[in-house]
Amino acid sequence: MWCNNCCLCFPLRGGAMWLTGLVLTINGIGAIILFLWGPYFFSTLMALLFAGFSVLQAGTAGLAFLGLCNWSYMLTRLFVYIQWLIAFLATARIGVMAYQLEKNKGHIAAECWGAVNDKGYSPQGTAAAFYCSTPIESFILIFIFGLVMDYVLNLYMYFVVWRFYVRMRLYPFHKRFGLTYEHGLYEI
Repeated sequence: MWCNNCCLCFPLRGGAMWLTGLVLTINGIGAIILFLWGPYFFSTLMALLFAGFSVLQAGTAGLAFLGLCNWSYMLTRLFVYIQWLIAFLATARIGVMAYQLEKNKGHIAAECWGAVNDKGYSPQGTAAAFYCSTPIESFILIFIFGLVMDYVLNLYMYFVVWRFYVRMRLYPFHKRFGLTYEHGLYEI
């Protein structure tokens, strides 16, 4: 017999709602930052791909949040079947982003210390100047650490929503009649 509440820090549904809201917020902010400042670190196409993937992660977190709010079996089931693929792609994204950042170190340093970009101004004094005050190696490590933490939060969110999905599927929907959730959907 396995533990029904193993690895849960909060109550199942409330904790999952809180976690999906946090992941939705983090990935939404990450997508905005990558849309705005991504071309400073990567090529424009790569920045759009990474930002689009963050939007995809935020969208699946929003799907899970809606499913948890409504006790929706279908939305949580859809999330469970989609999120494993997104988690697999997120591992590849971390590797590609780390490689691209390491490859573009010279370009990032040139952008920081006086090179004029394609819009005709230096990033010194703009909103993108926040990364210029830290050494490039430290900035890359902080960036990769943030990606790994985002990945861990997404995996934990998947686990918690999956536990909620399994609980809805396996436990009686209506104790009087002994129906499961699926039977309850079709019997009413």
